[in-house]
Amino acid sequence: MATKKGNRTEHENPTFRLDTSIIDAIRRDSADEGLSANSLANRQLERYTEWDRLESKFGFMTLRDRMFRDMLARVSPADLAALGREQGPVEATEYMLLRWKAISLANFVRFVKNYAKFATQFELQHHVADGHELVFVHSLGENWSVYLEAFMLAALEGVFGIHAESERTDESVVLTFPDVNVPAPKGPE
Repeated sequence: MATKKGNRTEHENPTFRLDTSIIDAIRRDSADEGLSANSLANRQLERYTEWDRLESKFGFMTLRDRMFRDMLARVSPADLAALGREQGPVEATEYMLLRWKAISLANFVRFVKNYAKFATQFELQHHVADGHELVFVHSLGENWSVYLEAFMLAALEGVFGIHAESERTDESVVLTFPDVNVPAPKGPE
């Protein structure tokens, strides 16, 4: 576990007993990627911490891009937008509570970043100036943009009361919204 102490990060050096085949794969893959075995292991442990251990609790499933694009093409944009509006606030809230046990705008941005990094449904650029700008880029077509826009707008509005501005193309969605201090919703702790 890394912790901050002053300006440096402290690390622990745990010892793990691993099968030889796992060690061989780590060494081979880290060399292929130009990484140290430690960097590769840290990346995989981060993935476990931020995503994989939550998979079964959320009911995530893996689909090939081709299959997902095909499914999206068979659903009307109006139905996808309605689905996004329904799912956005629920999924964002559940993920934040399950992962961080707190609902906050900072955790919402972390949630979106985790989706980009681990679910690979889109790439994300996050810019902060006078407010937030989230740029979602993907190759899943116009219907995915429709769903993604509705999902994110509804999550921001439903969870935080934030009205975001949006722009959408067939391969991107851009959301802009103010950086506001949003009080956490009242509820059981």
